[in-house]
Amino acid sequence: MDIRLNLKSMIRDRGYIQAVIANKANMSPCKLSQVINLERRLEANEMFALCEAMNVTPMELAEYKLKLPDKEVVK
Repeated sequence: MDIRLNLKSMIRDRGYIQAVIANKANMSPCKLSQVINLERRLEANEMFALCEAMNVTPMELAEYKLKLPDKEVVK
């Protein structure tokens, strides 16, 4: 899976404001938007800065999975 999709999911799932995370990572909100919408590649130094801004390790970001609620079984 593309780590940019993990980044997008993590920002959304944790309720982060995209512009705040971008600013904490010394990145423009526009650039972050392009990254998470797969319009621009994510450079390694940007990934480390974004992880620090979200207080996660790069490994946590790489292994992040969208946490969906358990589906109800209808009988």
